[in-house]
Amino acid sequence: MVDAAGEATRDLARTKEEILRVASEHFTRVGYYGARVDEIAAETSTTKRMIYYCFGSKDELFRACLQDAYAAIRRFEASLHLADAPPRAAVERYVRETLEYHHSHPHLAQLVRAENLLDAAHLTGDGADVLGHPVIEILDDVLARGHEEGVFTAEVTGVDLHLVVTALANFRVTNAPTVRALFGVSMADDARLARDIDQYVAMILGWLVSSAPPGPADDGGA
Repeated sequence: MVDAAGEATRDLARTKEEILRVASEHFTRVGYYGARVDEIAAETSTTKRMIYYCFGSKDELFRACLQDAYAAIRRFEASLHLADAPPRAAVERYVRETLEYHHSHPHLAQLVRAENLLDAAHLTGDGADVLGHPVIEILDDVLARGHEEGVFTAEVTGVDLHLVVTALANFRVTNAPTVRALFGVSMADDARLARDIDQYVAMILGWLVSSAPPGPADDGGA
């Protein structure tokens, strides 16, 4: 039997979850400065006062939305179990699943775009590394195994791989309107997504087995 205190705790958790969901939709649609707490409250079953009670300020509400989005994709990446797959298969799985994830969770790229406009003010301080380091450690392990087995030859780090894949995934979300306007290409089209992912996988696997880039030209050579 749940006592009154336990039920109140569960109710507060559900309230916070609802606020985060609605607030994320607003921040995604109109950015940090365009979002208004009173409008967020109007779309929830709670009040503006309760939002401030739960999160303290609009600034902290945005921080919570951003951290929630990052935590979700980190959990997703862990669920891929890349450490259990051969290196080449692990990279292909990572590329494919990451592109699919961003495609079906476009709010992540939109929230990150809003945070970049704020100069990453909400990702500084203690605990921020938890939002990024887990996936880098996973990818570093995959790439190290690939080198040991002779599958990969290029000097690529987990950060390098993550940045390239994330850039491709985010571009398809944040630049979809301009791509459609300029080139008549719909990035939201499922067939287009499948084609793009195949190309990205081929590009990245090719990159990982490429030789080191040539050094600077020797002016004293013949």
